[in-house]
Order: sequence, then C-alpha cells, then structure tokens
Amino acid sequence: MGINGKTTAEFEQYIIDNLDIALKEEWIKAYHQPLIRAASGKVSDEEAFAKWEDPKYGTFSASEFVPILERKKLTYKLDLYMAERILKKIKSQGEHGLYMVPESINIAKTDFDRCDMVTEIAKRIDASGLSRDKLSVELSERTISSDVDFMKTQIERFHNEGIKVWMDDYGSGYSSLLLLLQIRFDLLKVDKAFVDQIEHSEKGRIILTELVKTALSLGMDTVAEGVETRAQSEFLREIGCTKLQGYFYTPALSLADIIERNEKGIQIGFENPAEVDYFEQLGKVNLYDLSISTNDDYSQDTYFDTMPMVIFSIDDVCAKFIRGNKTFREFIENNYKHLLEIDRFMFENFKPGSGYYSFNAVRQCAADGKRVIIDDRLKDGRSIQLLIRRIAVNPVTHSAAVAICILSVSNYNSEENLTYNYVARILSQDYIRLYFVDMDTENYTAYFSDGPNRDIKIDRRGSNFFNFTNDDFDLNMLPEDKEQLIKSFTKENVAHGIKNNEIFSVVTRVIFDEKPIFVSIKAVKVHGNGNNIIVGISDADAQIKDREALEKAREERLIYSRIGALNGDFVYIYTIDPKTMHFIKYNPSDNNSDMNLPAEGDDFFNTVYKRIPVGIYHEDVAAYQAAFTKENVFRQIKNTGIFEHHHRLNFNGKPVYVVMKATIVHEDDSDLLIIGIINVDERVKKELEYAKSLDAAENKAVIDDLTGIKNKTAYSEAERKINEQIANKEMSPFAIAVFDINDLKQVNDTLGHQAGDTLIQNGCAMICQHFKHSPVFRVGGDEFVAILKGYDYNNVVRLMDNFYKHNLENKAKGEVVVAAGMSKYDNDKAVATIFKRADEQMYANKKKLKKSE
Repeated sequence: MGINGKTTAEFEQYIIDNLDIALKEEWIKAYHQPLIRAASGKVSDEEAFAKWEDPKYGTFSASEFVPILERKKLTYKLDLYMAERILKKIKSQGEHGLYMVPESINIAKTDFDRCDMVTEIAKRIDASGLSRDKLSVELSERTISSDVDFMKTQIERFHNEGIKVWMDDYGSGYSSLLLLLQIRFDLLKVDKAFVDQIEHSEKGRIILTELVKTALSLGMDTVAEGVETRAQSEFLREIGCTKLQGYFYTPALSLADIIERNEKGIQIGFENPAEVDYFEQLGKVNLYDLSISTNDDYSQDTYFDTMPMVIFSIDDVCAKFIRGNKTFREFIENNYKHLLEIDRFMFENFKPGSGYYSFNAVRQCAADGKRVIIDDRLKDGRSIQLLIRRIAVNPVTHSAAVAICILSVSNYNSEENLTYNYVARILSQDYIRLYFVDMDTENYTAYFSDGPNRDIKIDRRGSNFFNFTNDDFDLNMLPEDKEQLIKSFTKENVAHGIKNNEIFSVVTRVIFDEKPIFVSIKAVKVHGNGNNIIVGISDADAQIKDREALEKAREERLIYSRIGALNGDFVYIYTIDPKTMHFIKYNPSDNNSDMNLPAEGDDFFNTVYKRIPVGIYHEDVAAYQAAFTKENVFRQIKNTGIFEHHHRLNFNGKPVYVVMKATIVHEDDSDLLIIGIINVDERVKKELEYAKSLDAAENKAVIDDLTGIKNKTAYSEAERKINEQIANKEMSPFAIAVFDINDLKQVNDTLGHQAGDTLIQNGCAMICQHFKHSPVFRVGGDEFVAILKGYDYNNVVRLMDNFYKHNLENKAKGEVVVAAGMSKYDNDKAVATIFKRADEQMYANKKKLKKSE
C-alpha cells in the first residue's frame, strides 16, 4: 500500500514519523459501534475504533496503520490515547443528556512490553472522574494465547482494579476452551465466522448455541460480532446471546453522529443503568436450554426441537411478548394463528373460561416469584401442562419477566386428561422406597411402588428412622457405603439442607440383585400441618453411569478437537498405546490411501515405516522417513505439546497434500497417543497458486523492464533493511558500488533511443559479469548500484581493477564504457553515507576515463 506514490516502506516510515503529531493534533479520531442488549433492544455498551484522518493524505483505517505500530511496539501510545478519547466522549455524552454506558478499548500484546498498561488505564479512568466500570478492556484470543501465564496475571490485575476484561474473537483459535479453564473473563465476543453460519449450517447453529451456553454457565456475557441480518439477530436472541453487534444495527459512529441521531429521534437509545441487572438476567435465558426434548431422537436434526418456551413482561395492565423459540412459534401458528401478530395482551380482556386459570397463575408467579407447574385445559378440551417461573423484576418499571414452558399437550382423542395424582403415581415407579417421616418423633411409614398397577402401597411402619444400625433398616449396603451414609444422612443435615435449599439429596450404593447399584436419596418438606418430610430412594444407577459415559465422551471430543482444529477433512485418526504400540485406525472419510494400514494392529511405527515407499509421494519420502520416527514424535510432543508434519499421501498413485498432527492425552490413568491425518490438498494448492501469482506480481513491481535486473524500488527496500541491521548492530561487512554509463545522452541524441537502450543493456551486462555474486540495481537512466557482500566484498579491489581495465579495452574498441566507484561500510549510520562516498569515487573515475581519451 502507498500514499501519493509512496512505497510501502515510505508509508510505514510516514506513520512512524508522524504518530506523535497525529496524537497531539488529534488526527486520530475515535468512532463508536454500539452493542445492543438482546433483552432490551437498547445500547448497553460501545466498542471504540480508531481512524487516522490525515490532513494531507486523507483517511487511513486501523487495519492500515495499526499493524505498523504493532511491529514497532508503538501501539501503547495509540491505545492510551484512545482510552483518553473514550473517557472524554462518555462524559460529553452525559453532558448532552444521554445515559452513559461502558465502552471497550482493544489492547495489543506489545502494549504490555512498553509500559504498565493496567496502572496507566486505571490512572486515566480515575483522572476522568468516571467509575472504573465505564471502560472495558478487549484482548484477542490470539493475544492471550501468545503468553497465557503473563496475560492471566495482567487480566487478574485489571479485575483487581475493577476493570472488566473481554475476550475478543472467541472461537477463532485452537485453545478457546482451555483459556476459559485458566482465566476468568467478564464477556466473550464470539467470532464472526460462527455468526455467518447461522443461516447456512445446522452444525454452525448447534456449535454457536453451545458456545453461548458454555459462557452463560461460567457466568460470562456473550457478544456476537458481525450481525448483518434479522434472521441472525432473532436466532442469537433465542439462544441467550446477551449482546449483539453489527451493521444490522449501525456502523461505528462519531460522537457528533450519535448526538445528531438523538436529536433527530432516530437513535437506538442507550440503556438506563438502573435497569442493567434486570435485562442481564432476562437476556441470559436460553430458549433452547430445556433438558427434555420433544422427540426421543437426539440427532443433530432434532437439536432445536425443544419444548415450546416464551418470555413475557408482566405489569399491572398487560402481558407484553418479549421472545419465544421456534417451537413456540410453530405451536401458536398451528393452534392460535390469530395471535401471531399480537405482542401485547391486555388483562381487562381476559374473562373466566378456557385459559383463565393459566392467566392467573402467570400473574401470581410474576407477583410472588414462586415457580409452579400447572395443568389446564384448552378450548378444544385438550389438557396442557405448563412450567411457569419468574426470571427478574425491573426496578424502574416494576414489571416482571416470566418464562412459560409448555411441557405437554394431550391428543385430541385422549379419553381422559392427565391429573396430578396420575402423574405422581407414574413417577413413583422410579422409587425403590418411599418414607413419610415425622421429624419431631422420627416415626415413619414405609411405602413401596406397585409398578404393574402404577400405584404405591404401605409396606410397614417404624421408629428411629435416622438410626441406620437398628434391625428395621432394610437396605443391604457395602460396609464402606453404609458408614458414609450414617455420617451424611443425619437428622440435622437433612433439616439444614431442606431449610436452605428446600431439598436434601445424597447419592450412595445399595446391593440389588447381588450387585451394588447407585441410588439417589432425596428428602423434601411436606407442606401443611406438622413437621413431616418425604424421603424417596430411587434407582440412579443408569443415570450415574450414563453421566460417567457422557463425561468420558466429552473428554474424547476434547481430545479429538485438539488434533482436528485445523480446516480440512480427516483422512485417518489413529489411537496408539505408547507402551505396547498397539493401534486402532479410524477412517471417518471412508477413503483409503495407498498407505493401507490395517484397522488394528501392533508395532505402529514399524508398520508405517514398511508402507512409506508406497503410501508417501516419492518426493516426500526422505523427509518423511527422517521426521516420522518414534523418537522424534515423542520428543517434539514433550517439548511443544504437539507433533506436526506436512507431506503428500498417495491415493491411487496420485499425491494429496495432508498434515499429520499427533499429541498425547491422559485418560483413565494412562497415556494415549493420538494421530490425525487431515486432507488439506485444496487449501495448499490454492496457497501455492496464490504464492506463485504473488511472487510474479512482486517481481514485476521490482524488476526493470529494459535490463531484467532489480529496479530502484527494490534498491530502496534493500537499503531500508540494511539500515535496520545497522541500527540493531547486526550488520556484516559490505560495500556499495555505484556505476554510470558514459555518453548515453550523446548516443540518444545522435543515434536514437533504440541505440541508447542497447548501450544501457550492454553496460548492465558488463556490470553483472564482473560482480556476478552481488545484486545489481538500475536506479536511474544510466545509473546502477551493486551491494557487495561475501566473495565480491572480499575481492572488491581486484574486481574494481579488472572492471577499470575492461573499460579501457572497450574504449579502445569504441564499445560501452561504465564509470565506477566503490566505498566500504565503516561503522556508518546509514547506507546513504556510503553511497555518497562511492558516488564521489565514481565521478572521479569518470573524469579519469575522459582524460585517457
């Protein structure tokens, strides 16, 4: 990139040279893109972006100048400047009568190398007079991953100072979840790549939903970047993404634009700080987070087929629709199509009749906050079961957000509606024992479940319920399990648990059919007269074992995600026992390469080694044999955590680019080597084609058309690099030789420019012939420069002498004569100084050649 003909190097130097004045003169402006809270539709936060508005060269975006500052470790100046601009803008916003919402600033890793950013940021917030929650810090996943331990310390320091920290571009790297294990963030900004998949990929929607659920479970807000369509916005609201950002709402705006939009009445509107807690609770409700699916098929296709759920805002006069999930919309469309366009239901219109009981239950839940499950009847006679719970109360409007879930609706041809007692009898089948216990006397009544009759019956009565050592205790248990139960299931513990949590629960094992199984013992308070509880012992063996299997499956998914995070298709996955070298091959692509290893076998590395000549492309065989040894693989994994190798794998004799990744995981108290082979053929070929095109374009830009050698642009870049080496005291010996073709003007004037071009080409050939080990540049019409290093530098005196003799011979024959001068690097501060000395030598040589005529 360049400006007004400036090269990339010149533009970069311009940015570096003018940064301080740009900050002082405020050429760099702050623009502010809003974050819209999904629950309120108002601006809850803003993110700041920088633009360089140069008075001479126009506007530069951050992507044009920030990378330059990052390379030079100068971003700290920009970021501290932006912090000051943001704080000033927030105060100005308040002075114009607008609510002041927090704003975020992006911080680069190099900032921490140049100053104590935590202290500097906190100092500037305090100086502004604003509270520290008004400025948030954004750190990209790439920045954090570059030095996790260091960044963890800095993030903890920010938190200790009361400054929130956001992770930007979450999900773009390969260690996103691992970072969440180590570092606490206040908010995750989900990478735009996931948002782009909402309207195109069911898998993308599932992954995005799980990312949001994970963040909410860890107590973090989420922001979706790059929201551009209504469909994206609605889906993100449904899954509980708390904040949305993108051009669907508005691009980044200046403060003047924000004030103007407010004056014209076209603003989105800033959130009232007093309502923040309310909308935070409301926004975090995921309408796809009910654990009971409406379908027993738990495939990907039914992931979003959950119970119909909806949220209403309830006040004294009406119920206002906030949002519902896809299943709820389908339920309304199929049963109450006339309600689709209504978003507000006035209480005065509700009359006794069908649905009136549910209506009153919703209002009661909004008032007292008690969660209830109710049964009601629809107008057509079907029964419906609802779960109703209050989410939060707005402290400003005093309205309450209430979530309603439709648990079940009976069929039209149902002969009898379900009742509470009927449901209770069905549920009792899961219990091995039920006890009704008087907590004051410890007398109890034991019941057993009559499964075939779907009923419960009295088994016996007894006393001293909590004395598990007496003869009445009829559960057969292992001694160690019984000892632990005696310690945990005491009268005091049960009473304390019920008082604090309304339930007491413990998991233990009992002997059933001569085998120990897991059971769950739960105790709940019986409301009414007396101090009574119900204790139920249910079979939880399948649940516990399923949970263990699920945990193991999750661990396996984590393992495979670490080796499969790169783009491309898996060709093979191998799991190898490091001790025995026994291996199992998985073939997810169902494609067979010429390597053709068996599905299972022993001595993994030797088995692979025997197949290398057939399975690996012949040009890659030697490198593969050298790299893929047992010792190399384990050594690299030990040093870096992962082994990686790129090569070509033969498929029916044709090479396909693949990448091999290997790592070791620890599971079930043992290590496991996992190797993944990923097809990256299409990507690599595109990269090679692009690189080839790029090289051609770059060569064209730096090659002189007449002579075929490098031009002045190439010399400027070479000069810049040498100057950097000089500045860093990394320069090895070199010399500059300057050349000028004699009598070019005279040839052009008398014989024409074609003859002049031939003279230039002959002179260039003469220079390249003598200085064949050095780069030669054409820097003017008849001017050339050579940078002499290595062999040419060590023999420079002899080469210059031979060049002079060649000139004398050419002069005698009437052929091209090229004046030459040379100067060596002598701890000079810049190449220009050496060039000047060589140029002076060249002119002296030119005079000398003229005199010899």
